[in-house]
Amino acid sequence: MMRMDCFRLGTVCYNHFADPNNLCDNNYTCFFYHNPVECFEFLMPQLAFREHMSYAPAKEFNEAKACIYPHVKSSEW
Repeated sequence: MMRMDCFRLGTVCYNHFADPNNLCDNNYTCFFYHNPVECFEFLMPQLAFREHMSYAPAKEFNEAKACIYPHVKSSEW
């Protein structure tokens, strides 16, 4: 289960013109994020997503029988 304590705190400097030797708190903003590997490990076994998971590439074609690539999984692997 993904818990609130799984969030991590990050900071980023958004003032590109600030002097790196003289940065103050108002040059930074905070954000929260999850470890993407932990998110993946949580989402993969969820039964609600079982019918929507794809583990292999798939070829898709339009009406003119030309190969199209509308999704990451539909490419030339």
